[in-house]
Amino acid sequence: MKSWIPGVVGLGILLLFIGVVYGVYAEDQDAMETASAVEDVGVFLTGIGLILGALVDEGEDKIVRLGMLIAAALIIGLIW
Repeated sequence: MKSWIPGVVGLGILLLFIGVVYGVYAEDQDAMETASAVEDVGVFLTGIGLILGALVDEGEDKIVRLGMLIAAALIIGLIW
């Protein structure tokens, strides 16, 4: 596995988590918009990391790469 794939996906999941938690405790509209933006960046990084990782990393098994593509599609489709 390429070393940047878990880093990008992990950063995306962390930003997604921070955006959700910040959105729960937001009190005004500006804070809600900021939380939504952070959450969207997290979804983007997670999805792009999984998609590019599945396409670039030829050392992984075909089933693992397919799972990465399916996970990216689910994350982008259900959360974004």
